[in-house]
Amino acid sequence: MEQKLTQRQQAVLDAIRTLREARDMPPTLREIAEAVGLKSVASAKYQIDQLKAMGFLEQRDNISRGISLNALGNEATAEDETPANDNVVTGRFRSYPLLGKIAAGVPLLAQENIDDHVTLPESLVGKGDVFLLKVQGESMKDAAIMDGDIIAVRQQATADNNDIVAALVDDSATVKVFKQADGHTWLLPRNPAFEPILADHAQIMGKVTAVLRSL
Repeated sequence: MEQKLTQRQQAVLDAIRTLREARDMPPTLREIAEAVGLKSVASAKYQIDQLKAMGFLEQRDNISRGISLNALGNEATAEDETPANDNVVTGRFRSYPLLGKIAAGVPLLAQENIDDHVTLPESLVGKGDVFLLKVQGESMKDAAIMDGDIIAVRQQATADNNDIVAALVDDSATVKVFKQADGHTWLLPRNPAFEPILADHAQIMGKVTAVLRSL
């Protein structure tokens, strides 16, 4: 009898496949939990155990990265119906670089600038060359971008008026609204307590495509 997968189980299989391709090694339980939106490693282990019992996965005992898809797991598809109250995001997952302090004169995505990698669904942040930045300060609070948020930025060197962009000003990254007027480029805050920045010599790093916040 053919076994049917729930949307959550399919999301776990998709995450294992995508993480394996992105990092060239099997994922850990914690990485799977983060990718699928499970609340704990124990929840991920429960899903893995269920999938192993159903014959979709293989696991080498006592090895952190011992989880792998077998032929059945690679061909698996979920049931058509979506369970009620299931907020799991499905689809393609990718590992995105989280940038820290930007080093002067160093290419944007060079290892010196990367603090960590975060696995997210591509449908959430958009396609293209995307990186992540952690927001510091409250200059964009009226645009619902708060201190401590993580923004997804699609890498591009140009922008249109009113785009929210990440820009490099004096070797410091900032998030502002892009505006060109009267022959000048400005980076505008969305908080009246802050002043616009004259940005004729600023470097546009990219356009903000998503804002991520922990609750």
